[in-house]
Amino acid sequence: MRYEIRHHLQYRYDGPVALEPLRLRLRPRCGPGQELESFEWKIKPEPAGFSESWDPFGNAQALAWFTGADHEGLSVLARSVVRSDSTNPFNYLVTDPGLLKLPAAYGVEDDRSALGPYLHRDRPDPGVTDWAERILEEAGGLTLQALAHGTEQVRLHFNSVIRLEGAAWSPGETFRKGEGACRDLAVLFIDVCRAWGLAARFVSGYRYDPEAADRHEMHAWVEVYLSGAGWRGYDPSTGFVTGDRHLAVATGPDSDSVDAVRGTFRGTGVKARMDYRVDLSNLGKGPEE
Repeated sequence: MRYEIRHHLQYRYDGPVALEPLRLRLRPRCGPGQELESFEWKIKPEPAGFSESWDPFGNAQALAWFTGADHEGLSVLARSVVRSDSTNPFNYLVTDPGLLKLPAAYGVEDDRSALGPYLHRDRPDPGVTDWAERILEEAGGLTLQALAHGTEQVRLHFNSVIRLEGAAWSPGETFRKGEGACRDLAVLFIDVCRAWGLAARFVSGYRYDPEAADRHEMHAWVEVYLSGAGWRGYDPSTGFVTGDRHLAVATGPDSDSVDAVRGTFRGTGVKARMDYRVDLSNLGKGPEE
């Protein structure tokens, strides 16, 4: 399927400001199962300089910088057309026997060293650890069954809410609250996977669901590394594996490493307001399909 994504951010200031450099991660990922057909930026005021590069985790990032101290607003529009061919999320083979049962044991030395940041649990919460063990027992200790069952259990036992502002909650906080935004549920499930010894990472992107309450927001989910299969997606907000309706933008070991926009301004006593909207349109299949 082909999709058009229009991600618009609008900042308004109640007085003149100087804009500090603005870092953006809004260019969709390009790789197996997902092709970026076109992408363009529209930024106002016109940046004095603009550059694009890769961040430490292989995500596309852009940096815009500005001159002057009399700006009263900032507008960013990222428009892209993406083709997703991830119609069969189970088309893979796990080649490491140590990953077929949990707790996992990665047998390839290169995998273990490269996956270190994605295996680390920061101050493990006992409640989350016990819950991860119960899920594992219910799944019979089998990896793929545990991943599917765990994804479904997050959806069943935690209310999915819309929380427009603030960093992702810790796994323990989400566990105790019994609810969370997609980013909170993703962080929780990442910690569950790491409790099983599986490398897991945070994914930011978009999900096509014209009926969803959060259809004009970015979405977050989880990818788990399985040797031979690579990174495989699980969405704890929906309880399913990811497919051709999930369009990834950036990945990292935690939510802070994939923030879509980072910037600030200088202005004495000036307050700012941000509005944003995501519009995702299904363009159907291409003419050659």
